[in-house]
Amino acid sequence: MEVLTVDPANLLSPAASSSSLSQQEVATKIKQTHSLTVLLKHCSEQLLAEYVRHQGEPFSSPDFQPPAMAVPGLPSPSVPPEAWLALSDGKRLWHLAAAYAALPGLLGSVRRQQAELNPLASELHRQLEAAARQCRGLAGNLERIMGALGVTGPPPPSSSLGGPTTGAFLAKLGGYHVCRLHRDWAMRSHEALGLLRTKYPL
Repeated sequence: MEVLTVDPANLLSPAASSSSLSQQEVATKIKQTHSLTVLLKHCSEQLLAEYVRHQGEPFSSPDFQPPAMAVPGLPSPSVPPEAWLALSDGKRLWHLAAAYAALPGLLGSVRRQQAELNPLASELHRQLEAAARQCRGLAGNLERIMGALGVTGPPPPSSSLGGPTTGAFLAKLGGYHVCRLHRDWAMRSHEALGLLRTKYPL
């Protein structure tokens, strides 16, 4: 499980401002991004259910407890909910930016794996493609917000999943964890942008 570290210089002051965006423009972008997280949260839950539905046994068993598996390049939102809400706005944005920089490429890798493992699962393929697009959109919005508020972003990701040649079960397991983390980060992003929206009202 990857642990992120944050440079103290990245912390966001409530009074932070940008010379390129007005306070109202920042508030508008935050509101738009929060609305996107509502959609992302709903779609991520649907995607995880659709993914599990197509993987067969043991994934489809209600008693199946998938073994822990780290996804290279994708941080896990392992901070407890109370501690997550206690973080500064800048830290939360930094963690979100790191996750959403990595998710589009990883979801694309899952889509390619599933094209081989489940070539007839067209709805799953569509949802994976849509999830990657939504994550790219959210990543772009986060970058704009962070730039306006003076928060330095994380380094670019360099990760992808292996193909089905590594073994069908391991490929399915890796894809499961990407979809699960996608859902978990969607929930965290919804919380974080909701909190930020209250501090930058229109």
